[in-house]
Amino acid sequence: MRSATALILLLVLSACGDAGSPDRGLTVPQAQANTCREVNEGIAEFNRGDYAGTVEHFEKAKIPATVLSRISDEPEADALLDAVQYYANLDPADYPEAARSSEHFARNKAITLGQCAPLDGGEPASPV
Repeated sequence: MRSATALILLLVLSACGDAGSPDRGLTVPQAQANTCREVNEGIAEFNRGDYAGTVEHFEKAKIPATVLSRISDEPEADALLDAVQYYANLDPADYPEAARSSEHFARNKAITLGQCAPLDGGEPASPV
């Protein structure tokens, strides 16, 4: 019985199409702003030494970054999504060492800082 209920629910949700899609009606600037809000929050957590909080914000940034990548034709949107995924998937315990020595960390730092202005309008003092 549970299988039949689950199948019916799946069919109903499938019939809805993209109605519940997070990119429905968003513009590129809105998706960029949503992504960068979480990126900047993640950077702030990193600066406080809260690496689990950093990962949490980059995890939240995955959805708007994915939307941005879908609706933008610019390769920078794909690069930002890759950077967000890198930081979201990095184990919190690995952040300090990666910030000091990882080439991937440095490349993604340049992408996130280059595309997302800091929250306060100033230069972030962050290795993320």
